[in-house]
Amino acid sequence: TEEANGGEKRSRGESAEKEERPAKRKAGVSEVGRQVYVGNLDFRTTKQQIAEEFGKFGAVEDVYLPLDDRRQPRGFCFVTFDENSGAEAACEGLNEQEFDGRTIRVNIARPRPPPKAREPQRRDEPRREPRPRRPPPGRIFVQGLPDDIHERDLDDLYYKYGRIDFIEVRRNHRSGRVEAVVSYEDVRDAEDAARDTDGMRFERDVLRVDLDDRW
Repeated sequence: TEEANGGEKRSRGESAEKEERPAKRKAGVSEVGRQVYVGNLDFRTTKQQIAEEFGKFGAVEDVYLPLDDRRQPRGFCFVTFDENSGAEAACEGLNEQEFDGRTIRVNIARPRPPPKAREPQRRDEPRREPRPRRPPPGRIFVQGLPDDIHERDLDDLYYKYGRIDFIEVRRNHRSGRVEAVVSYEDVRDAEDAARDTDGMRFERDVLRVDLDDRW
């Protein structure tokens, strides 16, 4: 009947719509090798545009587009594929290619550092409080930056250590020097970034990088 046919059409349309959406996140499955970093995005580029473009290379599980304190995109994102092959194909097909008016950078995202091993508790020690399941966020304080530094430049340097929540660049009113705070979602990523870049030569100066607990 016409009603039955209409119901069949609606059913098919609903199936097609579901197939176009990114796949659901896999519980307990590592993102290592399946996740790519995408840099130099236009600030107006949306998650939907990213999912559609990267979906040409494999099933997209998730698009993480960080926002600043004004809820505006920061110009980079992380795309997680269903399989490693999708991430590898996206790197090969889109790195240094034009997307939405900008030449983007695409490469395999750096894996998070493993959690530190737990030390056995002695019997005479007081009972420790259980740790939260999710590691706390961490920030690094960066000094020794050139006057013309931009957030994108720091993104280029620090994205590989983990997911960045925000980057703030400002001038110290006492010293007159430019400094920055890079905030990570995971304190282990912040520790890794501070360890690797403290003392690094950056343009004409040497960076001084510390874990920041003052902000």
